[in-house]
Amino acid sequence: MRRTLIASLVLSALGAVAIAGCGITDPYSARPPAPTATSTSTTAVTDADPAPERGGTIPAGAGAAQSHTAAYATQATSDAALEQYARLYINWSAHTVIAIQRQLAALSIGQARAQALQAAASYTRDQTLAQSEVANSGHLVAITPSLTSRGLWVLVTSEQTTGKGDYAGLPPTLHVIYAGLTRTPSGWVVSEWAPQN
Repeated sequence: MRRTLIASLVLSALGAVAIAGCGITDPYSARPPAPTATSTSTTAVTDADPAPERGGTIPAGAGAAQSHTAAYATQATSDAALEQYARLYINWSAHTVIAIQRQLAALSIGQARAQALQAAASYTRDQTLAQSEVANSGHLVAITPSLTSRGLWVLVTSEQTTGKGDYAGLPPTLHVIYAGLTRTPSGWVVSEWAPQN
């Protein structure tokens, strides 16, 4: 037992010496590492970002706009917020999809809002939906907190897509969505929305 402990300590010490020789530094040290050719080129790329966005920040006004929601967006419970968002997300037609994506953006913040706004913009250029008269309808089968990721929710929906051409005769299918919520002073709001299939 004692030999194993000594061998373990020796190997740990050798590992620390090897790591120190590889140029890896202690991230908690007070002094920043001296610049190298690699870090100088990284700095040049970072400086290409607009000044207000350097260091991963955005101006306060833009941040406030991204986190502002409609008066009806927040819900008293997490389940109610997810149900409201899912009901809109899965029930649409080619003629309503852009308006629904904009409504989803008004009901959400963060990644979920950005995704809904991007979808609304892309659907304005998508003629296939209108030409094929695509529509989607469905209902929520389950909502449950994730067992592996704190703060993440798992939703299962049953959906039926209809339309002409390639969209005719599609069978109903189950879909899985990962979602995140943020609690605000007025209630719960969807902040992440990640369909898996």
